[in-house]
Amino acid sequence: MIKYSYITSVGGLSRVAQVFKDNAYIFLDTETANDRIRLVQLGDNEHIYILDLFDLREAGILFLKNLLSQKGIVGHNLKFDLKYLLKHGIEPYAVFDTLIASQLLGETDKHSLQHAAMHYLGEVIDKSMQLSNWGSLNLTEKQLEYAAMDVKIVRSLFYKFVDKLNDTVHIEPILLKTRTARVFNLKNPVAILEMAFVVEVAKLELSGIPIDKDELENKIKELEKTRQSLVMDFYSKYKVDPMSSKQVGDLFTRRFNLDLPKTDKGNVSTDDKYLSEYVHIPAVKSLLDIRGISKQLEKLRDIKQRILNGRVYPEFKQIGTITGRMSSLKPNVQNIPRDLRSIFKAQEGNVFVIADFSQIELRLAAEYVNEEKMIKAFKEGKDMHRYTASLLLGKPESEITHEERQLAKAVNFGLIYGISAKGLMEYAKTYGVDIDIEKAQALREGFFEYYTGFKHWHEKVKRELREHREVVGTTLLGRKYVAHTFPDAVNYPIQGSGADLLKLSVLMVNAALRAESLKANVVNLIHDEIVLECDQKEAHKVEEILKKETLKAGSILLKKVPVEVETSINQRWIK
Repeated sequence: MIKYSYITSVGGLSRVAQVFKDNAYIFLDTETANDRIRLVQLGDNEHIYILDLFDLREAGILFLKNLLSQKGIVGHNLKFDLKYLLKHGIEPYAVFDTLIASQLLGETDKHSLQHAAMHYLGEVIDKSMQLSNWGSLNLTEKQLEYAAMDVKIVRSLFYKFVDKLNDTVHIEPILLKTRTARVFNLKNPVAILEMAFVVEVAKLELSGIPIDKDELENKIKELEKTRQSLVMDFYSKYKVDPMSSKQVGDLFTRRFNLDLPKTDKGNVSTDDKYLSEYVHIPAVKSLLDIRGISKQLEKLRDIKQRILNGRVYPEFKQIGTITGRMSSLKPNVQNIPRDLRSIFKAQEGNVFVIADFSQIELRLAAEYVNEEKMIKAFKEGKDMHRYTASLLLGKPESEITHEERQLAKAVNFGLIYGISAKGLMEYAKTYGVDIDIEKAQALREGFFEYYTGFKHWHEKVKRELREHREVVGTTLLGRKYVAHTFPDAVNYPIQGSGADLLKLSVLMVNAALRAESLKANVVNLIHDEIVLECDQKEAHKVEEILKKETLKAGSILLKKVPVEVETSINQRWIK
């Protein structure tokens, strides 16, 4: 039996305020009905109060606004609760999310409250009441006990998680001064960063991103027309329906003698990953072009179906991958090709202010492995792709052509992750450059001969994998990772450091905007890009802060390599 107090009258709120007046943080959960908050459960180490907002109405909202603006809150999957609270203007002073803590610790694959309670506390909790009728006039004793139980579980998890997170500390003094660190006594910089970022993700989902419906329709029509033309052309040339995997498989194996694998059902597999090796064959290229356009159409139609009041409201997963990168879905607005981004248009009177980190993967990689020659080149302000092309091709940087720079781009971004000569040959095609295997091998040898820091790092990683079958390490900020393959072991620390930088930048930008009383909403985050929407009259001030704070965030994370950020102001999401 859980002890709790059920508050339905305004008179009971003063008692709650008195109990919590000296608390730095409060344990919190909510129950919702018909897209409204019904209950807000608040607790400390001794008490649990259940506030019924259907009864308390505006008095309850005002009470929570005043109380939580001065308190930290601890909850599980707080993004969900925060979206409801923020709609009422209720923003807590600081946040600790036990779901995010579970993800950071990485001890389990699942992070629901049920799974966390079982793994860390050995407790089985029944979540069946979650689906009960929370909008009924009179809530049952079982419903109220269930509501109180979630707070009790979160409370127990919190203390375990703080101790575990602080157990491996990678000190970053500037983050230890933040309110998140102070309120929850957190010392782990990645935990501090992620907890502070929970509110930003909730706000990002609430903001949505504006869409130009007319431009969207035009893009769909253009792509449909182009695809129809390509399909007809393919059929007239090969007398095969490009939409039929079976017909295409027969065409490529019998007529073009391609060595394609079989599916489990015994049919020829025409997956893009197998066909990409044969992109030099016109029929294969045509088919891949048709499929590429089909994927773009699918993406645009998905966006069209999800428009609400001129905007789409994607879901963002704060820790969407093992590296800490975010991901988005319903719809995914992080993987929009550049030639389709014009469908996103700021609402009337507003503009987008955009920041893009220049060559950030290379900068992070150079810092991480301490590649001195690359660090020196960045300090001298060199374009790293042009510089690498000059080194490998034996030409002055001023004489490097666009195609040669594109080739060096493939070399830089591919070889820092140790891809093979064959892999480089294929990867170069994505940059519009064809090279043979001998050329790829020569470029690979030249790269590692000059950038020895990467060579030594890759050798160290392979040695650790041989000896321990895993590589354990941290990002530049201290985010822990465990890798069991070579590609993962060289990718995780770079990609993870990029995720740390993006999140740190957003926190610093938003803090600076608040300090200047400027209103600008983050409407999209891509791995090296931040998109804000603001009043066009304040755009230049917002741009100035955006650039200043992203550069400052870069200088916190990268101690040796300078960070460059390109900013722009546009009505549409284009550079």
